[in-house]
Amino acid sequence: MIDIENAKKEFIKYVEQYDLTSGRIKLKVDHILRVTENSRYLAQELNLEEEQINLAELIGLFHDIGRFEQVKQYDTFSDKDTGIDHASYSLKVLYEDGLIKKFLNTNKYDYIIKKAVFNHNKANIEENLDEESLLFSKIIRDADKLDIFKVINQDKMEDIFWYKEFENLKISKNLVQEFLNNKIVYYKDVKNNADQIITFFAYVYDLNFPSCFKILKKHKYLENFLIRVKKKFQNEEIISTTKELLNIINNYIDEQIENIE
Repeated sequence: MIDIENAKKEFIKYVEQYDLTSGRIKLKVDHILRVTENSRYLAQELNLEEEQINLAELIGLFHDIGRFEQVKQYDTFSDKDTGIDHASYSLKVLYEDGLIKKFLNTNKYDYIIKKAVFNHNKANIEENLDEESLLFSKIIRDADKLDIFKVINQDKMEDIFWYKEFENLKISKNLVQEFLNNKIVYYKDVKNNADQIITFFAYVYDLNFPSCFKILKKHKYLENFLIRVKKKFQNEEIISTTKELLNIINNYIDEQIENIE
């Protein structure tokens, strides 16, 4: 059995060893706790059983647990620049370092947890997953992205973006074209904070569950993000490109909602 309330207490104990006054650390703690809530919501929407709902929450707690060491050592969330795949590092913390024993007294769910955590940050979910591992991989990916949309609306831009510089930047035209052609952005191609804007819009194309599109529409996350981009970057080319991306994505969101209804 999964004791989700105890798991949350153990998570808080774990993160207390880090500097909770750090903007990035606090952002990540809050993010993870909200992702657990999003995971529960999506699992309930799918009418899963209570133990499966608890498992979805547990994966939410685990998915970014390697981020704390990454930020402590490098003060950035950029896997590309730190050489750390944070999903794989989260599994190292859990299984190689033995932290999982604080959360579970069974290995019944290890395979699903490992697959879901590993796949949560990849460009695409690996092929040939069993049905249950695929389901939980999709849940954590959507739960994670829903909170990222919330984060980019409320947290400090300096904590959200990977790099320190916000001035004298250009948005990469080849990255925009890749996004327009293939609806995807590879982190390795992101060169600066202006490029990172595109990654947030690309997340929309990777959502799996219909309710996520309605949440985006209801809260106007991307419209509000555009307002923040205007204030922070103060660059006409960056702003005009962001507007173009917003129009494209909003059309896509409307199409998905129409298909639902």
